[in-house]
Amino acid sequence: MKRLKKKRNRKKSHRKIYFIVIPVGLIFLGAIFFFAPTSGSLKKPDGQVIRLPVPPLSSPPKLALIIDDGGYGMEDFKGMLGTGKRMTVAVLPNSSHARETALLAHENGLEVMLHLPMEPKEGERYSLEKETVRVGMNPATIQNILEKALKQIPHVKGVNNHMGSKATADPKVMEALMGVLKKEGLFYIDSNTSPRTVGPEAARKAGVATALNDRFIDQEKKIRAIKEAIRRAMDKAKQEGKAVAIGHPYPQTRQAIIEMIPEIEREGIQLVFASEVVG
Repeated sequence: MKRLKKKRNRKKSHRKIYFIVIPVGLIFLGAIFFFAPTSGSLKKPDGQVIRLPVPPLSSPPKLALIIDDGGYGMEDFKGMLGTGKRMTVAVLPNSSHARETALLAHENGLEVMLHLPMEPKEGERYSLEKETVRVGMNPATIQNILEKALKQIPHVKGVNNHMGSKATADPKVMEALMGVLKKEGLFYIDSNTSPRTVGPEAARKAGVATALNDRFIDQEKKIRAIKEAIRRAMDKAKQEGKAVAIGHPYPQTRQAIIEMIPEIEREGIQLVFASEVVG
């Protein structure tokens, strides 16, 4: 009987030890993780460093708004200034106020791009800009047009196409352009005027940072329609982390953008320059 009592007493004492040791151990482990340094590492007593997984920092979705066709009407363009937000202006070469527009945009904290005229499908239906890049031109001619255009417009950070539904689908044309952009350290935004564009592919092959326009926001010149188009671009930014939207210096576009800024910010979306969404 005495031996049975001793065995029972031993079992009870072992249980007491377990009930004490296990919680203390858990508390100790919890304390290690709680007080772990933010660098994502722990040190064992013997000095060995244990690397802990550090969750990636999340960044807000980015929306780049580009205003095309800068360089003609200064009054319309001036109406786009004063939002206090990051936007990008694409300026047409050979336009009457190209240099003035670029300088004014830069002075007001906007980013400047070259809006390069390129051949559209059914070009005979349109009044094409002077020195439009066309399919069938030799590479030297295409590069000369681009280089002359860049010299006209100060503070250029990148290029996007004006029209160009035919030219952007031609690999030879786009390869010639990318040679100059690579040399000058400029990015390329494809305006996405053709579902067959090879612009982004050509840019990536040449090592030129690039992005694709996701939406033209003012094809319908009504404030309500422009706002809805901006919301669609916002949805894309939230889904994929970034988006590009293109508008024009219309009074309706200016008003819609200004009225949408509080909503954009409430949605946690950051308005950025075009250069901040290329890759």
